[in-house]
Amino acid sequence: MVSIKDVPAEARWEIATRSANFATVARDAMLRKAFDNDEIIDEIEQRIWAEGGRAVRDIAIALGLPSGNAIEIDEALGVVSAIILGPGFDAEVIEASESRVNGRIMNCPMLNTHRELGLPTAGTHLHCQAFCENGIQGMNPQYTTRYTKRMCRGDDCCEYAIELKR
Repeated sequence: MVSIKDVPAEARWEIATRSANFATVARDAMLRKAFDNDEIIDEIEQRIWAEGGRAVRDIAIALGLPSGNAIEIDEALGVVSAIILGPGFDAEVIEASESRVNGRIMNCPMLNTHRELGLPTAGTHLHCQAFCENGIQGMNPQYTTRYTKRMCRGDDCCEYAIELKR
């Protein structure tokens, strides 16, 4: 008899995150098709993704990930995002100090799911922003984030900064 224990943990993780990505992308597409009101749909999706971002804090604490400065926050958010969204992130730090990290993402599992399903990325940048902002706020309310480039808006990469609030 075959058991879940017979499936390697990495395979289970990849299957679970892939399924979750497909479900969230499909939900967004179906809402847009059914209601034809991007503002309301984006508000709903932002609230959902903000709650997901709030969970980042609990996951980071459970894993013992530090979040006392921008470098630690960037690393913790990267780890937790990969756990939630799955493998496939390709990111690099451009410059880093305790008060600010500038980074670049060249590959994103969520964007890849949109592309694989052939669905538009309308609103995806807002959902991602809600997730990241709430994740960072939960881990350390002294920090914030902002994006200057977005792949889901047609840029060649996502560029972001995590920095102390002013």
